[in-house]
Amino acid sequence: MRPRPILIIDDDHRTCERATDFLQGTEFNILGVSDGPTAFETARALQPAVILLNMIAPGLDSIDTCKHLKQDPILGDIPVVGITASLDLPFIAEAFRAGAEFFLPKPFGAENLLHMVKLAADTAHRLARVPIHQRLPRFPIQIPIRYRVGEEPHPTREVAGQAGNVSLTGLLLLLPENLAPGTVFRLWLGLPGCALPVDGAVVWQNPQPVAGGRFRHGIHLVRFANDFEIVQYQAFAGRVAAGRVPGTPS
Repeated sequence: MRPRPILIIDDDHRTCERATDFLQGTEFNILGVSDGPTAFETARALQPAVILLNMIAPGLDSIDTCKHLKQDPILGDIPVVGITASLDLPFIAEAFRAGAEFFLPKPFGAENLLHMVKLAADTAHRLARVPIHQRLPRFPIQIPIRYRVGEEPHPTREVAGQAGNVSLTGLLLLLPENLAPGTVFRLWLGLPGCALPVDGAVVWQNPQPVAGGRFRHGIHLVRFANDFEIVQYQAFAGRVAAGRVPGTPS
């Protein structure tokens, strides 16, 4: 099988070399560029399965590059994975609004990189093959969640809510307040046996409350802390889809 191309945009050649070494012998092939204009030319010629973009690179306006990639009629459907060492949620929110669908913590290991690339590539491939109204199927389940509003060292508060359904890359959350679209926040999912932390972003919200005075929010999962948590969530979503988790239809 022909390797699937992956484009990495980073002005630090060591990152590209590290990613190439990590993906050696897998189904993916890495090609690196160091600036935005070259990235557009290369992406149009290569049509990569995934674009990895260093979001904090001294010689690269990554936010602007991401915006132009997602607005391009040829490249806009290619998933962008932002590489970042920043734990600053406002920055992650800005990158998410620019179009990055996933985030990879830096420094990253081989398994973490491979899992994130596969998640982005396989999700994009699956979505391209189904009608728009059938994309991102969600499966009903009720699990407790809690989320943190605000960032240290500023005052923060933790709020409890509930998930109403899950998919591979997102959730429907029922929250006691309205969070604006584009808001990125840390949440903990009450999976069986653990509280799984993940950064989520609000894609949409309904201003009309449902029973219990809660508000519906569509959440995109943008960043896991490590490869183990990615696999853990993927396995959980798969069990929910198969009806093998209590609280799901069988």
